Amino acid sequence: MQVEFKRQCPKLLRLAKTFSAFSNSSGGTVFFGVDDDGACVGLGHVKGTKELVDQVSQFYCEPPIEIVTHTWEPLKGIDILVVEVPEAGVKPVYAIDANHKSDTWPYFRSDRENLPLDRKSLKTMSRVLSKPVDEEIDKLDKVERKILDSLDAHPRQSLGQLAKSLNISNHRAKKILVNLERMGWVHGYLNEKRREYSLAVVWRRR
Repeated sequence: MQVEFKRQCPKLLRLAKTFSAFSNSSGGTVFFGVDDDGACVGLGHVKGTKELVDQVSQFYCEPPIEIVTHTWEPLKGIDILVVEVPEAGVKPVYAIDANHKSDTWPYFRSDRENLPLDRKSLKTMSRVLSKPVDEEIDKLDKVERKILDSLDAHPRQSLGQLAKSLNISNHRAKKILVNLERMGWVHGYLNEKRREYSLAVVWRRR
């Protein structure tokens, strides 16, 4: 589960991209009223922020997502809105650009970035929940783990970069990446016409 801190509610499209990214990955939690460094500053209008958050989840995401919200008071007089975004049971979830419908697109979460899925990942993305890392980790071989370690340390790598860093063939690297995509752990996106890969789940070297 990944987290994001927001001092206040951002523009609705930006929040929709975060919700889309968490939904298409392994889920996540957004804390409103918290600085990027984790300092709790609180919200002046929790109710208003909650209304905007609900609006985004229902009308700026397709299909709509069912978020869970609650208020947390870490210190007296400091109210934090906590929004839990579950992994979608049906994927992909699109972020809707109300002003430019042609720009509506699905995203996935990689570290602290919301990255747009490329068309190949859209075709291979499972329409059910991704496989739980803790339950599947023992089935991975040494090279598969190394690829995940490498993407955890250095997100947004091309097929060639991964193959070279691990001293394996492009063919073998591609075969592994396809399998990891099917598990919902890795997705691709286009960076200046070059396909790059990033993690879509929380992975810590194991």
